[in-house]
Amino acid sequence: MQSILKISDAAVIALHTADYLAGREESITSAMDITKALNVSYNNLSKVLQHLTKAGLVLPARGPKGGFSLSEAGKKGKVRDFIAAIDGPPAMKTCLLKHKICGNQRCVIGDFLAETNKRFETVMNSRISEFSSRG
Repeated sequence: MQSILKISDAAVIALHTADYLAGREESITSAMDITKALNVSYNNLSKVLQHLTKAGLVLPARGPKGGFSLSEAGKKGKVRDFIAAIDGPPAMKTCLLKHKICGNQRCVIGDFLAETNKRFETVMNSRISEFSSRG
C-alpha cells in the first residue's frame, strides 16, 4: 500500500534544520553543530542546506565562524516552503488508488483522507517560527 504523505528524508531534514535554526539564540550556526544536534549525515545536511540557500530560506556565512542562519524569508516561511525547496510543491492524496479524483462515493477511507488532508494543510500553512516557539 502506498503512503498517504510523500515527504523525502531530505525534506524532513530541511524542516528540522529550519526549526533548529529558528530556535537558536545565536544568529549563525555551523553545519557541524546542526549535524550533531539533529543526528543526521553531514553530507545529507550539506545538500539540504544548498537547496535551502538556493530557495532563499537560509543564508550562508563564510569564514572561520561561518555557518547558516534563517533568512528573513525563512523566518517568515511556512512548512510548505521548506518542503517545496527540497521535494517541489507538496500534493495532497485524494485517492489511494492513484486516481486524480476518487469516484467511489462509499470509499472505506475517504473520510479519513479528507480529514488527514485538512489537518496536513493546516500544518503546511504554519510558519516555522510557530514550531520553534513551542514550549
